Amino acid sequence: MELPEVPVNEKALARRIKDHVLGSTHDFYAVVHPGFEAAAREELRELGIAAPRIAGSGGITFSGKLEDSWRVNLGTGTVSRVLMRLVEFKATGFGEFRQKLAAFPWELHLADAARVVFSIQAGRSRLWHEGKLAEEAARAIAERLAAYGRRASFPEKADAAAPGRQTVFLRVAENRCRASLDMSGELLYKRGHGKFTEAAPLRETLACSVLHAAAIERYRIVIDPFCGSGTFALEAAAIFSGHPANSGRPFAFQGWPSFRPARFRHLKDELEKEMMERAPAGAHKIYCSDFDPKAAATARHNLESAGCSPLAEVDPADFFHLHPPAADPAGVLLVMNPPYGRRLGEEENITAFYRRIGEKVRRDYAGCSYAIIVPGLELEKALGLPHEKKILFHNGGISAALLIHHSVTSNK
Repeated sequence: MELPEVPVNEKALARRIKDHVLGSTHDFYAVVHPGFEAAAREELRELGIAAPRIAGSGGITFSGKLEDSWRVNLGTGTVSRVLMRLVEFKATGFGEFRQKLAAFPWELHLADAARVVFSIQAGRSRLWHEGKLAEEAARAIAERLAAYGRRASFPEKADAAAPGRQTVFLRVAENRCRASLDMSGELLYKRGHGKFTEAAPLRETLACSVLHAAAIERYRIVIDPFCGSGTFALEAAAIFSGHPANSGRPFAFQGWPSFRPARFRHLKDELEKEMMERAPAGAHKIYCSDFDPKAAATARHNLESAGCSPLAEVDPADFFHLHPPAADPAGVLLVMNPPYGRRLGEEENITAFYRRIGEKVRRDYAGCSYAIIVPGLELEKALGLPHEKKILFHNGGISAALLIHHSVTSNK
């Protein structure tokens, strides 16, 4: 059915957007890697967010103006996605669900001709059929937008990656529905600069979370002897240089009616200045190596493409034949995501391999601090290294632990 054209007072609509979106305080939800909530919360505090709160596994909530959420999207290295909370209500039938969703002012948040897709989770509720929820939500949004002279399309998920996509997250549990709007677009681990990857790459947001959890700001030298594609080095270089992690990529909120390009550019410039002033002082260096020459070449390419060459060195070398740089061990952080499974090779016993790593660290890196990812308790025992902090998480569907040790002299 074709919806009729409706005359709209565009000036009145612009005033409502200014007052109720740009000028109001909103609630936001930041998606983070489960296990690293504390590190992400501290990073949001450093970005100027007041009182961010851990909201269960994998989430941080915060309140603020719309521009505060722009800052988070631009500057965070640990967050995977930022959602803006829109509305929450109770509904026990699809008619009630559609009516209450249509009462929300979608015209303030969705631009004309927006491509709206849904991410729906429903359970423990009378409204459990996700297909029916998507159908009724599309009808509600379309009807509300039509009343303000706006249109939207609702492509299938297969076509959802097209430009102009806006994702509405619907969570229905115990007959309560919460609607949120995705601010980020593509997941934030996609930093915006071209990056080649090798086998079993570590996501940028996870690598950054590891570095923050290990208090990278205490150290002047970072060593990654199993560098793979160079992800740890890229994230460490961004932190050392004070460069906002996501300043080179677009975001979904740039397609909102409330987006103001001039204000965004000003905020971006100010954030870059703030982060550079807050960056760790002193000279820093990052040393990378990998026993696979192809991986080392990939890491070198990625670091050069990102402009990190002055900070980082890459060698195609075996960790067990490396010597630590001539530096005060108290200023050195050793970060490792050692290989396992197919990348390690069938000829090497994985338990013996991790035992050798532990022996090498104790012998040649005494006095250094470290953050080491270990897949499983058996290999943790084989590693045999002391640690004050242990973070359990999943990496690519595999249970793992991050073991963190700060040397006595470097601990504050």
